[in-house]
Amino acid sequence: MRHEQHMTIEKWFFLLLTGVVIYLFWRVIEPFAFVILTATVTTIIVSPIDRFLMKYLKHQKLSAAILSFCVLALVFLPLLIVLILTAGQASDLIKTSINNNWFDKIEETASPLLNALPNSLQEEIRSIDLGSVSKAIATWSFQNVGQVFSSSTRLILNTILFFICLFYLIADREKLYDEVLALSPLRDSIDAKILKRVVGTVRSVVFGVLIVAIIQGILAGIGMTIFGVPGSLIWGALTILAALMPVVGTGLVLIPAILYLFFTGSTTAAVGLLIWSVVFVSLADNFIGPYLISGTTKMHSFLVLLSVLGGLTTFGPVGAIGGPTILAALLALIDLYKSGILTTGKIEE
Repeated sequence: MRHEQHMTIEKWFFLLLTGVVIYLFWRVIEPFAFVILTATVTTIIVSPIDRFLMKYLKHQKLSAAILSFCVLALVFLPLLIVLILTAGQASDLIKTSINNNWFDKIEETASPLLNALPNSLQEEIRSIDLGSVSKAIATWSFQNVGQVFSSSTRLILNTILFFICLFYLIADREKLYDEVLALSPLRDSIDAKILKRVVGTVRSVVFGVLIVAIIQGILAGIGMTIFGVPGSLIWGALTILAALMPVVGTGLVLIPAILYLFFTGSTTAAVGLLIWSVVFVSLADNFIGPYLISGTTKMHSFLVLLSVLGGLTTFGPVGAIGGPTILAALLALIDLYKSGILTTGKIEE
């Protein structure tokens, strides 16, 4: 009896001590938690490429180094350049809105389309303070993009940490997988299916929705740059968020941009942007989207939109990935619950 009581005390003391240590460790890594999460999501995305490279290289660390460099060259550096350009463009747009509002052209230009409208509708259009709207959006963009560059030292540290973490996650992903199976109290077969569901759901969010939205935003930004819409990079970034919205989608940004060109007398440019939007931006959703989504679970775009906006609000820029990742984990757990894991201990195939 005393032995059992002693064992019980030891067990609870060990659990308490473990909980305290885990809490302290969390406080240590908390400032970098979403950097690590971003590296983890990136590892999940590139792991099929890693398996392909391993067939030929037969060296895990070499494959990890190549993939880390590719992420740096193909994703990080272009993204950094775009962020810098967007911050500069937002700053210029704010100054232009204050000094010489480019929306004044609506009142100054004898636009055939605007003049053809009824007088009451013309007055309504002219009464809209689009300059204030543009200034507010540009200010919000400048402030949020500026957060990325607010501390150069922290940005450099997080970037270095991300690529170190990415390298080791790719190089040791098989060992980490085995460790998760060993630590979990569930049977290895159930653990494997849980991890497979979570990984598949993460990929479905990234490939099924986010990449398509990013492609549409890039194409929209290119089109608005070609046809002379001020602040095209900012509107292109907003198009990415708009693409996640049900029904309206990219039209939420592109239609006002087209109307702006019409109302300022740039009819040819407006028609050009309209054709560009229908042909190229819609092409990404109708053709590229199904190709990327093939083999993944289609996620509801509204939930992804909420997770992106909530992630940005809660965690800053990295929340654009962190929010959908948390959504992916939640949906995977709901799916497992519906499969009867709590009642039968098994998961339906």
